[in-house]
Amino acid sequence: MNDYGYLAIQFSMAIAAYLLIFRTYLHPWLREQTFEAAVMPFLIFHIFRYLGLALLVTGQVDPEVSRNALSIMAYGDLASGVCALIAVVAIVHDSRFIVPLVVLFSVVGIADLITIGPTALNAGVIVSDIGTMWFFLVTFAPVLLLSHIYIIARLIGHFRSRSMALVS
Repeated sequence: MNDYGYLAIQFSMAIAAYLLIFRTYLHPWLREQTFEAAVMPFLIFHIFRYLGLALLVTGQVDPEVSRNALSIMAYGDLASGVCALIAVVAIVHDSRFIVPLVVLFSVVGIADLITIGPTALNAGVIVSDIGTMWFFLVTFAPVLLLSHIYIIARLIGHFRSRSMALVS
């Protein structure tokens, strides 16, 4: 089996495990929470996307991998983490900008995830020595993906409930 096969197995197993954790332990609690309380833990988790900067640290990734590709991946993660941090601060301070900032985070974060895949594949990151970043790829990235899906679902629910309230 090649590295792509190992990645597919590990990523799939992580998704399955995280979905079981979510369905069994998190979802019963989250569905009772306000929009802000429900998205807060996921946003806090996304603050750790600064870890993507490790791609730029000398000796962490095969020097043959395009520095430009690594920069795209690292700074996209950093931008997503900063947006998550700003959204969390807005929630903590009960700002009127909470929803727009969560939307901004979602747009930036999802754009980053969409960009990372092709960038990594084209740069040969998966078949290169990426050291401990492989661990992050198969454990951290699946949670990022699933939490984005959850936040988007909560945003849609939030907008639906607001539009229903306007109609009533």
